[in-house]
Amino acid sequence: MNTGFLVQAHVVIVCDGCGDRYSETDSAGLCFTSVNQAIAYITRRGAGNGWMYDGDKVWCDGCVASARCIDHGHVFPEFRRRLRGSRPDPEICSVCGISITEIEEI
Repeated sequence: MNTGFLVQAHVVIVCDGCGDRYSETDSAGLCFTSVNQAIAYITRRGAGNGWMYDGDKVWCDGCVASARCIDHGHVFPEFRRRLRGSRPDPEICSVCGISITEIEEI
Protein backbone atom coordinates (compact mmCIF):
# COMPACT_ATOMS: atom_id res chain seq x y z
CA MET A 1 0.00 0.00 0.00
CA ASN A 2 1.28 3.46 -0.94
CA THR A 3 0.95 6.17 1.67
CA GLY A 4 2.02 9.78 2.02
CA PHE A 5 3.20 11.53 -1.11
CA LEU A 6 3.59 9.47 -4.25
CA VAL A 7 4.95 10.84 -7.52
CA GLN A 8 3.58 9.13 -10.61
CA ALA A 9 4.14 9.94 -14.27
CA HIS A 10 1.06 9.87 -16.47
CA VAL A 11 -0.30 11.37 -19.68
CA VAL A 12 -3.35 13.63 -19.90
CA ILE A 13 -5.03 14.94 -23.05
CA VAL A 14 -5.03 18.74 -23.37
CA CYS A 15 -6.58 20.83 -26.17
CA ASP A 16 -3.93 22.56 -28.28
CA GLY A 17 -6.34 25.43 -28.90
CA CYS A 18 -7.49 26.46 -25.44
CA GLY A 19 -5.72 24.22 -22.92
CA ASP A 20 -8.81 22.40 -21.62
CA ARG A 21 -8.16 18.92 -20.24
CA TYR A 22 -10.08 16.01 -21.74
CA SER A 23 -12.60 14.63 -19.27
CA GLU A 24 -15.80 12.68 -19.59
CA THR A 25 -17.13 14.08 -16.33
CA ASP A 26 -16.91 17.45 -14.62
CA SER A 27 -14.05 16.22 -12.46
CA ALA A 28 -10.35 15.79 -13.22
CA GLY A 29 -9.17 14.60 -16.62
CA LEU A 30 -8.41 11.03 -17.53
CA CYS A 31 -4.87 9.72 -17.04
CA PHE A 32 -3.07 7.34 -19.39
CA THR A 33 0.13 5.33 -19.03
CA SER A 34 1.54 6.38 -22.42
CA VAL A 35 1.04 8.86 -25.26
CA ASN A 36 0.12 5.95 -27.55
CA GLN A 37 -2.61 4.85 -25.15
CA ALA A 38 -3.97 8.43 -25.01
CA ILE A 39 -3.91 8.71 -28.82
CA ALA A 40 -5.74 5.39 -29.22
CA TYR A 41 -8.34 6.47 -26.67
CA ILE A 42 -9.02 9.95 -28.08
CA THR A 43 -9.10 8.60 -31.64
CA ARG A 44 -11.61 5.91 -30.71
CA ARG A 45 -13.65 7.76 -28.11
CA GLY A 46 -13.11 11.49 -28.68
CA ALA A 47 -15.34 11.83 -31.72
CA GLY A 48 -18.29 10.80 -29.59
CA ASN A 49 -18.01 13.99 -27.56
CA GLY A 50 -16.55 16.32 -30.17
CA TRP A 51 -12.81 16.06 -29.46
CA MET A 52 -10.55 15.51 -32.45
CA TYR A 53 -6.97 14.35 -32.97
CA ASP A 54 -5.65 15.09 -36.46
CA GLY A 55 -2.35 13.25 -36.15
CA ASP A 56 -0.58 16.37 -34.92
CA LYS A 57 -2.83 18.33 -32.58
CA VAL A 58 -5.73 17.66 -30.23
CA TRP A 59 -8.79 19.91 -30.39
CA CYS A 60 -11.67 20.11 -27.89
CA ASP A 61 -15.30 20.32 -28.96
CA GLY A 62 -15.41 24.09 -28.41
CA CYS A 63 -12.32 24.75 -30.54
CA VAL A 64 -13.59 22.39 -33.27
CA ALA A 65 -16.91 24.28 -33.34
CA SER A 66 -15.18 27.68 -33.37
CA ALA A 67 -12.90 26.62 -36.23
CA ARG A 68 -15.91 25.39 -38.20
CA CYS A 69 -17.64 28.74 -37.77
CA ILE A 70 -14.50 30.66 -38.75
CA ASP A 71 -14.20 28.59 -41.93
CA HIS A 72 -17.90 28.36 -42.89
CA GLY A 73 -19.71 31.07 -40.95
CA HIS A 74 -22.04 30.96 -37.97
CA VAL A 75 -25.46 29.28 -38.12
CA PHE A 76 -28.31 31.12 -36.43
CA PRO A 77 -31.79 29.64 -36.01
CA GLU A 78 -34.57 31.03 -38.13
CA PHE A 79 -36.30 34.03 -36.59
CA ARG A 80 -39.62 33.07 -34.98
CA ARG A 81 -42.44 35.44 -34.13
CA ARG A 82 -43.10 35.77 -30.40
CA LEU A 83 -46.20 36.52 -28.40
CA ARG A 84 -46.60 40.18 -27.61
CA GLY A 85 -44.82 41.06 -24.39
CA SER A 86 -42.50 38.05 -24.37
CA ARG A 87 -38.77 38.54 -24.56
CA PRO A 88 -37.06 37.30 -27.72
CA ASP A 89 -34.43 34.59 -27.42
CA PRO A 90 -30.93 35.93 -27.98
CA GLU A 91 -29.54 34.96 -31.36
CA ILE A 92 -27.01 32.22 -30.59
CA CYS A 93 -25.01 30.22 -33.14
CA SER A 94 -26.26 26.63 -33.12
CA VAL A 95 -22.73 25.34 -33.90
CA CYS A 96 -20.39 27.16 -31.50
CA GLY A 97 -22.88 28.67 -29.04
CA ILE A 98 -21.64 32.26 -29.30
CA SER A 99 -24.16 35.11 -29.13
CA ILE A 100 -24.51 37.33 -32.20
CA THR A 101 -23.59 40.31 -29.99
CA GLU A 102 -20.19 38.74 -29.21
CA ILE A 103 -19.16 38.12 -32.81
CA GLU A 104 -16.50 40.61 -33.85
CA GLU A 105 -16.55 40.00 -37.60
CA ILE A 106 -20.21 41.04 -38.05
